[in-house]
Amino acid sequence: MPTSHTVSAVQQTEQVLTMALQRPRDGTSFHFVVPLNVGGRHFTSTLPVLRKYEESMLAAMFSGRHLVVKDKDDRYFIERDGANFGHILNFLRDSRLPPVDKAKDVYHEALYYGITPLADILRRHRTIHEEEEVARWVEQCPTAQEKADEIADLLQKKFADTLSRKSRVVLQFDQDSHWEAVRHKVSGESIGNYNEPYDFDQDKGHKDHKCPLPEIAMGEMSEHEKEKTLCFFDHFFEKLGYKMEVVPGVCREAVWSQQVSWPGEEVDSISVYCNKQIYTLAFT
Repeated sequence: MPTSHTVSAVQQTEQVLTMALQRPRDGTSFHFVVPLNVGGRHFTSTLPVLRKYEESMLAAMFSGRHLVVKDKDDRYFIERDGANFGHILNFLRDSRLPPVDKAKDVYHEALYYGITPLADILRRHRTIHEEEEVARWVEQCPTAQEKADEIADLLQKKFADTLSRKSRVVLQFDQDSHWEAVRHKVSGESIGNYNEPYDFDQDKGHKDHKCPLPEIAMGEMSEHEKEKTLCFFDHFFEKLGYKMEVVPGVCREAVWSQQVSWPGEEVDSISVYCNKQIYTLAFT
């Protein structure tokens, strides 16, 4: 007499055979073992694995409701880069997750194939979370994309004119004027954060000062918006093959100078410098 364990195994086998031999309404039938060609890479799976998540694209493909194209070797063809399809199958088979360095690539594949449970898990990874934050920011601030394109065009011209593998672009966000007065003593000593001279305040010549270094004008943004925009630039240029480093700095152009003297002291000078913030994007 067969044991309950044996009966259970027989029932499972009958279910598998029924699934493998069933004929959908359109006349298309699939074997239990399914040969696949994903963008030229060959894989082999089974119907239960491919149909594991009913709402997925793979389940729909092999539901019998759609015509599935085959290649010359009778493999079902999927027009998609197959470099990471093995990770998709591993998750469908036994919930195995991809290596961390593949998380972003497999995440996009999971979205494409509609494997929602895998996409939900991978979305927690820092790099993917940051990428989605950046994408949302671009939707809120389309100017960021326009400026990224402007910087990319400038970079292309710079690299075309030199054999160097390094280049930089200086940008500046709109901001109020910020001055620093420095007293220069004859001894060579400089005293920064000196009080702005009265004559400087009365002189209107510096009011229209424009910093000479910036090549890209960014408009006015809050500190939070600046951080988001610079983060977007980092992701944008990484996709173009650049490594970008943000180097904060200040203009430091002298806009006013005057010699002064105090009783019993040698003649000194006071210079006023523009202290507006600039950002240098260093590319390699």
